Amino acid sequence: MNNQNDPWDNEPDPRGWGAWVGDGHQWNYPLLVGLAAFGWIWKRECERETQEVTAQYKIKTSEIEKQLHEEREDCQFQRANATLKELEYRLLERQNAFCSPIQPQYQRQDLEKNMLIKFVKDPDLAGLNLESGLNDIFKRDTHCADLLNSDKSQNGSIMWKYLKGWQDTVQKRKRAEGAILGGKIQSHTK
Repeated sequence: MNNQNDPWDNEPDPRGWGAWVGDGHQWNYPLLVGLAAFGWIWKRECERETQEVTAQYKIKTSEIEKQLHEEREDCQFQRANATLKELEYRLLERQNAFCSPIQPQYQRQDLEKNMLIKFVKDPDLAGLNLESGLNDIFKRDTHCADLLNSDKSQNGSIMWKYLKGWQDTVQKRKRAEGAILGGKIQSHTK
């Protein structure tokens, strides 16, 4: 027993646990080399798995960011369009009040004041220069259809040009943001 030349001899050394460490026991070197190799392989596998998970995470994150941006962009675009539709309705109402021989002047002025307050500060229509456009409409748009005309959309001429310009600007902004952010998102995935 306790034959040091026999690597399968597992009987403990009678001198105690730590006695074999410095006396050239044949298990020391292979055990240390095996543990070192196992640690190195384990570390390399963990790093590889970490890199794979990180790459998958970046791909999924960029896909989610792109989807959220598209949804947010669509929401902003829909809100801007809805606000422009409301503005169109209010401008038509104002123009009809202007063209009506029955409605008093102060009613038109209250409509104009409320439109300026409501739409100029609307964040969905920021950057459209609404205030100067609305003031221009209020001062210069005096076009009225014939009194016998039942189509009230023929009242006003300047307001229709401004509305068309504002709608075009919102459309262009949506396309530009989509192109810019689409490029940014694609560059993150590379």
